[in-house]
Amino acid sequence: MIFLLFIIIPLVEITIFIYIGSMIGIFNTILIILLTAITGIYFVRKQGLSLIFNAQKNMYQGIFPTEEIKGGIFLLVSGLLLITPGFFTDIIGFSFFLKPVQKFVAINAKNYFNSRLRK
Repeated sequence: MIFLLFIIIPLVEITIFIYIGSMIGIFNTILIILLTAITGIYFVRKQGLSLIFNAQKNMYQGIFPTEEIKGGIFLLVSGLLLITPGFFTDIIGFSFFLKPVQKFVAINAKNYFNSRLRK
């Protein structure tokens, strides 16, 4: 499954690069990719600092920072996707900042791992 993703995702990215590059030109395509990477890094940094401060506050109050850990995992995946050049990975990376997407992925991941543990 993961092997297929390493083949399919680059093919999707190349197809999108060719299509968009032919429509708006190579320079504009590269510029957009750089801008989304810089914007993504900014958001990851900003949200990461917020997560750290919230986790410290919770730990100081004796609360285990479960939500911050979950948010950190999404932030890590989002950051990796946003620094990877490509429109498809950028869309997925930016969508991971949205709470409904995080909730959907978390519930499905939990169900998947629970079903694997029962086997």
